[in-house]
Amino acid sequence: MVTLSLLPIWIIDFFGAIALLLLAGLCLKKALALVNAERESPLAIFFLWFCGAIFTLALSRSVGHMLKHLLVATGNKELWQLIAPYSGSINTMAFIVIAAVTLFYDRIDTIMNRMVRDNEKIEKNSQALLRLNKDIEAVIAERTRASMALRIAHEVRNPITIIGGMVRRLLNAYPNEKEGKIKLAHILDQSRKLENLVGKFETVRPEARKIFAALDLNQIVDESVELLQKETTPKDLGLLFFPSAEPLLFHGNASLIKMAIVHLLRNAVTACGKSGMIRVRTKMIAGGGELTISDNGPGIAPDLLEVIFDPYLRLHRQATGLGLPYVKQIVTEHMGSIAIQSEEGKGTTVVIVLPSHLGELRGSAGALLPS
Repeated sequence: MVTLSLLPIWIIDFFGAIALLLLAGLCLKKALALVNAERESPLAIFFLWFCGAIFTLALSRSVGHMLKHLLVATGNKELWQLIAPYSGSINTMAFIVIAAVTLFYDRIDTIMNRMVRDNEKIEKNSQALLRLNKDIEAVIAERTRASMALRIAHEVRNPITIIGGMVRRLLNAYPNEKEGKIKLAHILDQSRKLENLVGKFETVRPEARKIFAALDLNQIVDESVELLQKETTPKDLGLLFFPSAEPLLFHGNASLIKMAIVHLLRNAVTACGKSGMIRVRTKMIAGGGELTISDNGPGIAPDLLEVIFDPYLRLHRQATGLGLPYVKQIVTEHMGSIAIQSEEGKGTTVVIVLPSHLGELRGSAGALLPS
């Protein structure tokens, strides 16, 4: 029989179980709404599984508590003792599901955060590549325009010079023919105007070089080395930079030069094995600023070394030669030079020289023509 002193406790337990079931049901409903709104959200899916397990636990415990009180109150305590293990096992399974879902989400959350960081890196790299492509397009467009201007100036200047010379000879040969002299003088004046127009064509070349600016090679190399330091850690590589004591100023495009240097450094990192060493040096020489990248990797085969800058011969190029034709193109655009020395088993050395007076060098007639 139910004693009067326990009745309030049983009533509270009975209605508390109903309240628990209602709250768990509301949580499950909210989780379903979140999943419907964002079907690909890992957090929403986690909440759905978590709330589902909580609802199962609440349903099992609530029904078990209410059923226990009803059976005990009606004198069927033995029946409850038969049902109790099943109710307990359902509760245990619900606890296991809650723990498993929580631990699983913790792992998924770590992976998702890593994916977000990787996506941010990819986005930054894509933006950098976009800017780089624009710079390359600008360089090509400028070189094409300068080449056309120089070609037109050359083609027009020759006949103008001949016409002007013949008119001067006619003026000297027939000094007494006033009417003819006036006409020849007019022709000579128009020839001079054409010569001035040709001169304006030639000014296209220096005026268009706006994407190039004064740069310090030491600074660009330092930024490139710092960028590659993280890639050397897994292989326990040494990447040392020995900058020159003085600034190595040159005229160029920072994005293009940095891309070329990073590519060469990444090739060295890829080629070197465990505990390898990469040394980067800059110094001033007679021809301008010199950059040297040396590694103690496996080296490059002689047959590959002969065609390593050829964009059309890619046989057995592997990682070492991939992209080197583009590196050479960038260096050439800066009026510089690049050379690679390598011996199998003894490593590779890349030497780049960038002239420190590129603006003056570009004043020559053929500076912008393709090599």
